[in-house]
Amino acid sequence: MTFGSCTCGQCDLDLVLDQQATGFTGEITATAGYWLLTNFCPTHTLLVENLENCYEYLTVDPGRHLTPVPFELCRVSVAGRTNGPYLTVFGPEPTRAPSRPAPCAGTREAEPALNPRAAYFAVLQTLCEPRLRGSTSSPLPTSEQIARRMGSNMTVRAVNAHIEYLTDKLRLARGCGREVLVETAIRHRMVPLEC
Repeated sequence: MTFGSCTCGQCDLDLVLDQQATGFTGEITATAGYWLLTNFCPTHTLLVENLENCYEYLTVDPGRHLTPVPFELCRVSVAGRTNGPYLTVFGPEPTRAPSRPAPCAGTREAEPALNPRAAYFAVLQTLCEPRLRGSTSSPLPTSEQIARRMGSNMTVRAVNAHIEYLTDKLRLARGCGREVLVETAIRHRMVPLEC
């Protein structure tokens, strides 16, 4: 299916999105388990955002042909334009391997980076929660808000100590800030993703 914007009314498109916008033309090809996106625009990059996980996205450069997209539900738009137009794509459900080879007997399962039963993990989850429930620009809670949310056993000082511990454990630069900690935890799927 070809899609895009058309100002002349003569373009051969299966779906015309906006007659006023320019630089938004492409093609979607459906396959089993994923779909392919071609960017016909010579100057604009297309942005593909996963609507089921706001931290997952990919870009398709101008002229790029048949880029595989693994997202089931996503929004396609011109990168850098926040006011549209956009196209919502319902892709095929990913296929799963019917069987797996037996694991190597000589290797051990990798330990998780973080212990989900530890107090520091609960602090991290509470710190990440606004970003997982809202936009990527939602304000992060303060140490006082986290302590209050976690109950009487948690103090502001303890919250700060847990955040410092997490920064060291994840080998982030001291003083890098909570934004970097949250972005790292979400990007590496260290906390459950609930967008």
